[in-house]
Amino acid sequence: MTLRTLVIALALSVSVPTVLVGCGPKKVNPDEAGVVNPTQSFLNGVVILQAPGKDGKLDYAGAYAQFAAAAAAKPDYTKAQFNAGWTAERMGNYDGAITHYRAALNSDPSYGQALFALGDALSRQGKGAESVTLYQGWLEKNPDDLKVRNSLMEAMIAAKMPDEAVEQARTILLSDPKNVGAYRNLSRVYFAQGRFALSQLCAEKAKTLAEGDAGIYNNIGVTFLAMDNETAAIDEFQTARKLDPDNLEANLNLGYVALNSGDYGLATQAFEAALKGEPGSLDGRLGLAVALRGNKDFEGAAKLYDEILATKPDSDLAYFNAAALYEKYLKDYKKADKILADFVDLNAGKLTPDHKVFLLRERIKESQAIEEARKREEERKAKEAEERKKRQMAKLEELKTKVTKLKGLLDQYGECPMMVEMGGTEMGMMVLEQAQMVVEAGEADMAGDVMTFVDDVLPQIEGIIPECGGGGAAPAPAPEGGEPAPAPEPAPDNSPTQGTVGGGE
Repeated sequence: MTLRTLVIALALSVSVPTVLVGCGPKKVNPDEAGVVNPTQSFLNGVVILQAPGKDGKLDYAGAYAQFAAAAAAKPDYTKAQFNAGWTAERMGNYDGAITHYRAALNSDPSYGQALFALGDALSRQGKGAESVTLYQGWLEKNPDDLKVRNSLMEAMIAAKMPDEAVEQARTILLSDPKNVGAYRNLSRVYFAQGRFALSQLCAEKAKTLAEGDAGIYNNIGVTFLAMDNETAAIDEFQTARKLDPDNLEANLNLGYVALNSGDYGLATQAFEAALKGEPGSLDGRLGLAVALRGNKDFEGAAKLYDEILATKPDSDLAYFNAAALYEKYLKDYKKADKILADFVDLNAGKLTPDHKVFLLRERIKESQAIEEARKREEERKAKEAEERKKRQMAKLEELKTKVTKLKGLLDQYGECPMMVEMGGTEMGMMVLEQAQMVVEAGEADMAGDVMTFVDDVLPQIEGIIPECGGGGAAPAPAPEGGEPAPAPEPAPDNSPTQGTVGGGE
């Protein structure tokens, strides 16, 4: 049996989890012996487990439906009950797994595989005391079964019975001084007590007895982690993964170390490997969701949280982390509050008024109010920007008209000596050049500034034009494709001929 690593990752920040040393998962496979039984549902379930989908994943839900149907039709169908429990466990439905494993064991009290699976599932669900009772009942009839006694030790560790677990280790080692499981479990007991030197000593002893045991390297790594030697811990976790690539504990531990260091790529890889071996691991799925969030794959993390919550897990973190994702990253406050409301409903009558969940719901309301205020401010600024753009475009059109007028005046009077002498030509050409650049580039935001110069120079030029013999009017526009219209000829002088007043000589 394996004691699963405990996930302590927080909703908005990830810290090194407090981990319990694991001995490495047993690779329990569905019992295919029942294939010879004539129950079609059972056969269908086995076939489903032998046919991965296009994504390489097995359809555990489909297989479970078949095994559960077989078990429901024939409750004493031991193999169907066991396989239903096994597939339920793969999906993370540990309560369902416990029910089926218990039914299988009741149907066949000598079914050792069901015994270990049930004890393991009970411990994982925080029911270590029940697991202890289960194994003790077996040992009353089979006191020399050291494998069960080691499992009893693990259950006692889960039930926080360290002294009793040590006593079991002594019993085992008196019978078998080289029992690897006993040393491995002693390492876990001492780790739980904070006696890291003894924990390391027992783990090293276990390693000398079974050097290829991935669980032992994981145990050593966890102890190094507790002793703040992260580098050594990572090396041990990596060794465990080399020996057993799907090792749940080693992958989970490495995944959390990677999260803490911000290496979300490695964390994702480690959690995916953990889930390959244990698809139903809540710890692995929660860790992967945090890693996906770190990789900014918010939609992927949300999908995973939705799948987790669909099973109604007995985990505050599952609800709190999921709500935080929807609140902080997806800005879906309605969904975030709904998740926490579901948590409240599931725990009706168990929560005190000052429970964290109520504070989180209030925070979501505050976040929503802040976000709505931010959006209103953005909309206000966007509207102002749009109106400003309209004004600028109107200015640009007005500038185009004035540029045409300024150019016409300069074309007609620019060479006038008086215009040149008084600086009108030079100033006008300089302003015209700048204004034309703005018009040609369509830089509406600069139109107002340039317009100031145009409005300043135009009156000056118009004031000089009479000195050049003109009336100050802008010239007529040139016909399209032709030369500018000629300036009007000076009017004839129709005044009386000047001379001496009188009648002549």
